[in-house]
Amino acid sequence: MSEEAAAIGVNPYGYFDEAAREYVITRPDTPTPWINYIGEGRYGGIVSNTGGGYSFDRDPRNRRVTRYRYNAIPADQPGRYVYLRDQETGEYWSPTWQPVRRDLDAYECRHGTAYTRIASTYRGIEAEITYFVPPSPADEPVPCELWILRVRNTGTAPRRLRAFSYAEFSFFDAHNDMVNLDWAQHIVFSSCEDDVIRVRTKFNPLVYFFGSSESPVGYTCDREDFVGRSRDLSDPIVVETGEPSNAPSPRGNSVGSLTHEMDLAPGEERRMVYVMGATERPAEIARTVARFKNPAEVDAALAGLREDWDAYLSRFTVETPDADTNAMLNFWNPVQCRTTLYWSRFVSGYETGMGRGMGTRDSGQDTLGTMHTVPDHARRMLTRIWEMQFTDGHTWHQFFPLTGEGGPGLAAEYPEWPQWFSDDHLWLVIAVCAYLRETGDFAYLDQRLPFVDGGEETVWVHILRAVEFTLANLGPHGLPRSGFSDWNDTLNVDHGSGKAESVWTGTQFCRAMLDLADICRHADRKSEALAGIEAEAAARFVRLHAEMAAAINGCAWDGAWYARSFDDEGLPIGVSGAAHHAIDLIPQSWSVIGEVATRERGEQAMRSADEKLNTKFGLALLWPPYDGFDPRICGTSTFVPGAKENGGIFCHSNPWSMVAAAMLGWGDEAYRYYRQILPLARTDSDVYKVEPYVYPQNICGPAHPSFGMARNAWLTGAAAWTCVAATQWILGIRPTFEGLRVAPAMPLHWPGFKAHREFRGTAYEISVSREGQGNGVSLMVDGVAVPGDTVPLPTPGTAVVRVEVVLR
Repeated sequence: MSEEAAAIGVNPYGYFDEAAREYVITRPDTPTPWINYIGEGRYGGIVSNTGGGYSFDRDPRNRRVTRYRYNAIPADQPGRYVYLRDQETGEYWSPTWQPVRRDLDAYECRHGTAYTRIASTYRGIEAEITYFVPPSPADEPVPCELWILRVRNTGTAPRRLRAFSYAEFSFFDAHNDMVNLDWAQHIVFSSCEDDVIRVRTKFNPLVYFFGSSESPVGYTCDREDFVGRSRDLSDPIVVETGEPSNAPSPRGNSVGSLTHEMDLAPGEERRMVYVMGATERPAEIARTVARFKNPAEVDAALAGLREDWDAYLSRFTVETPDADTNAMLNFWNPVQCRTTLYWSRFVSGYETGMGRGMGTRDSGQDTLGTMHTVPDHARRMLTRIWEMQFTDGHTWHQFFPLTGEGGPGLAAEYPEWPQWFSDDHLWLVIAVCAYLRETGDFAYLDQRLPFVDGGEETVWVHILRAVEFTLANLGPHGLPRSGFSDWNDTLNVDHGSGKAESVWTGTQFCRAMLDLADICRHADRKSEALAGIEAEAAARFVRLHAEMAAAINGCAWDGAWYARSFDDEGLPIGVSGAAHHAIDLIPQSWSVIGEVATRERGEQAMRSADEKLNTKFGLALLWPPYDGFDPRICGTSTFVPGAKENGGIFCHSNPWSMVAAAMLGWGDEAYRYYRQILPLARTDSDVYKVEPYVYPQNICGPAHPSFGMARNAWLTGAAAWTCVAATQWILGIRPTFEGLRVAPAMPLHWPGFKAHREFRGTAYEISVSREGQGNGVSLMVDGVAVPGDTVPLPTPGTAVVRVEVVLR
């Protein structure tokens, strides 16, 4: 493939290199920092296209390694920096552009799978830094990251350089590092021992360290010594003079700055590796640094990282007529899905890693985008979240991964209101059902797990408790009470009267009931918890679905769409004639997903949403937006019109419309909604601003002056749900208990597509072609015609199944 053919999503700042599977950034001055994640869910961090970002070990609040200053001037600092200084002229620069911001002769950043490589040229010196975390077992005693620095003299004369590293260490408690300076500044100290900088306290065994593959000629441990008075990171005194302090830091702000000499003949290249990490076993630090003095170990670690990601990405691949779709589904969407599975909404360029923790609802949904690629990891995550459930069935809204501490999230700010969310526990039910469809692992239902408030039960009982919590908290219309909120955290209508209800949670409950009924029909004594009661349980869940659907249709249908909620006085929200919030997006899509609406009503609701909420950048969440604070709504109305949940394009909700459209057989509409929020299709980066290779949380809506501008990229439920919408509904390849179903709702202009899908140990090679204008399926499996649209489960041990589908 030519370089031109490999460039996808070209914009003024970069493009996706499909052949290399890297996003290439060609200018350092991107509208916002365009970041990547390094690490695989334990030690790791974020790194921007100019080296900004920070590191942490498993938990960015409780084991922060290095600092980062959010929403600061200058932006995107500090980070992982190397300064190069010409010892003959005294001139210095940063290969990453930041923090010196010298005009470089050439610059390029490549974000790949959990690694980032930044290369530049300045006055005859080529420099390149590659950042990554070596793969390691979960019990690795000395987790670390590597910075591989390569420097080459491209000129005709010898060059004498000095390299200065810079990493600014945090007190491990990131919150106290920010707010309790009187304490934190007097407990952290550092020194350089055996060419390795060590950062520690007197009361905790945790040690941070910074070493290198070559012996330094000097070091600086203290930030004030490094920067100097009345200076900043763009002109630090140590780099300007070329002389390190060679002194420890007895208090204050510790840094990892090692100084190295580089004498380069014309054409000569030097490679050096920096090693930074965290451990409670300081005796192991020397071994770890020594290991990565061996170039073969470094190369093997990077190769191992890429091999792991290659295996992950190989489990589902597609070849469609749309190059952007191929690039997203084969690479960036699954990369983002795995990242959200690691970090939920905890730590990003917008989330500081201190207050929010991992979301139970968020992580439950994140498993949906990785169930087909890493089902074992998805199961571990679901298990962890079930342990956040109370015996009455509700769950903590969030938890911290290192301590296991849970909490009610935003609800804690309003203790007089309900301290639970009406949807959290139901997402876990839906996610477990998805796990069982993917794996057939019914034994998971028998695993015993604890409750937050004592005792333990099987996963099946945890599920039943979740169902009972919803049933125990119904309002006057028979709909679920809203709790502090439902999926929309800012729709705070339940102030304690017992009258506030969520129509949307009712539709979610309906979907969960149908999924549970499906489980029961297929359990067939595969689970001890269900043995002998499968039919009875299935009938109960079908009945609960019918009762809730009847309640919704009886009170929430507004003539052309469904209402959103009922407020604390029992008055409807999201109905025609209202000055604000006359229609809301998600009850329309979920009336179809939850199989609540009749065909006629479902189509009408979706048409209304398309007519009143759709824009060229995606579907807005509601219309018209609030224009001033409304005490019955609270959070949503605090935003300016068109921002976030107040009439903004909340990307997480858009794939639900894709799914609903596909369920209705509207392939063109499902694909249109998909393309509208596809990041690689947004080549207007000076409007869009955020990374054009991953989904953002939100895009400013049509009522906002910055219509089309996105924010909060990377950690969003849009990643998992768009993956589900595209692969399982537009392409139509979805797991069932009977086998792999292939029922596409693809756009009419597509002649077909090909896909590779691994399912329960078998590789499915799928070819779809169109011979008509409908979605009727003719199915051939290994050359034999099969009725319906589901490929039966093959004989155990079957390596490959070949599937041909014709749409007529």
